[in-house]
Amino acid sequence: MDPHTHFLFPFTLSTLLVKLNLLSWELALLAGIVGVLIDLDHYAEQIAHAKTNRFSLKATWNNAVRFHRFNQRSFIHEGSGAMIITLALFILAFFSWQIALALALGYYSHLLLDYARFKHEKEFCWKLGVFYMKESELELILDALLVISLVVLFLI
Repeated sequence: MDPHTHFLFPFTLSTLLVKLNLLSWELALLAGIVGVLIDLDHYAEQIAHAKTNRFSLKATWNNAVRFHRFNQRSFIHEGSGAMIITLALFILAFFSWQIALALALGYYSHLLLDYARFKHEKEFCWKLGVFYMKESELELILDALLVISLVVLFLI
């Protein structure tokens, strides 16, 4: 999934919770940002495994989207990382259940989107400057539905 989808999905869910007076707007924004920040492990893996361009954001992006020279996912995208983060979120919930909920929405929605595998459908590929872009037809539809949902939620 692309970063905008990883932001839109938890932000939309959190916005619904804002409308139900369960979260604040700041926490809804935090959930969306966390949904994107989970992919910082791609950059850490690039630094650890790349033979050239270790610190290049362009190389990190293009490897994740097009070249797949090595696995860029760290343990936080797998079961052991999910268990550790779940435990940390449970502990945090004793201190602030709302912050724990916002972080959980960002993290678990990211995992859900990554493992939903929308890549099986028709993909649109293009190059934007030096960055390769790829998005599936279903991801485009999901993004459109999320934006429409946000507009509706903001209007009510």
